[in-house]
Amino acid sequence: MLKLLGEVSSLTNSPLAIEDAIDDVWHPKCDVFQTDTEWIVIAELAGVEKDEISVSISPEYIRISGTRSFPNSNLIVCYYNMEIETGKFDRKIFFPDLSIDKENPKISYINGILRIAFNLAPVVERIIPVQ
Repeated sequence: MLKLLGEVSSLTNSPLAIEDAIDDVWHPKCDVFQTDTEWIVIAELAGVEKDEISVSISPEYIRISGTRSFPNSNLIVCYYNMEIETGKFDRKIFFPDLSIDKENPKISYINGILRIAFNLAPVVERIIPVQ
């Protein structure tokens, strides 16, 4: 059930039930799509330093986590509007039911956009002789 919720979450950019509503982390917006040769995750992480980003891969999902700091926040006396989320972030995106090479992702981070691309692995069909 959690995997299904995660897949729906990946498609809608909504954390749904897989993320705690009361946790103290924010969830970056992500686009997830497939080309003829790759399965790709794009995460919007404007203002996050490259060394503050962690990407981990499990058999079921990819996790993007880290921290976005706000410079000189200790000097702020009063907020009039606060829309930019800061602090710790965490996002899990479940792998689809595809043959994906999870061992060699291509990861880049340019201008606040994290791109993670996995090659689609060819599906190999084996013929098993009947005894």
